Amino acid sequence: MKKPITLISSMIAILLAITTFQATAAAQKETTRSNAQHSRIVGVWETQVTIRNCETGAPLASFMGMNKFELGGTMQAIPSTSPMLLSAHAGIWNWVGRNDYEVAFKMFRFDAGGNNVGWNIVRFDVQINSAATEISADGVAELYDTQGNLIGVSCPTFEGTRFQ
Repeated sequence: MKKPITLISSMIAILLAITTFQATAAAQKETTRSNAQHSRIVGVWETQVTIRNCETGAPLASFMGMNKFELGGTMQAIPSTSPMLLSAHAGIWNWVGRNDYEVAFKMFRFDAGGNNVGWNIVRFDVQINSAATEISADGVAELYDTQGNLIGVSCPTFEGTRFQ
């Protein structure tokens, strides 16, 4: 009598393994589809950045930049401004849905003598076009002194294209 019970137990174990494998494969396929959708921002983008007065929208400064969005949600921004005055920009990105993303990064500021004078934290709402070839964003930049006191705010925007 032990043989039929062992056979039934073996069959149940095999069916459970097959069901688990199929569920795992389906979940991986869905994850791959989702990752493909939300990772469309991944790559290097050439941008034109404009710093604006938050109240009036008037442009205060404009410069070129490069943004690199990496798998896993990290990013780097490289402005065409003097590297003597700003550190590297390191940050994170998050997919919000469809073609929309949130981006945040931090940089340190220095005076002409090379002394640290504080940092900026910049947060953007980013959109890419359906072909994932153009990017645009509106944001807020918070300026802090070396003690962590908020000393100013600006509203940067940028537009750009995928670097090829």
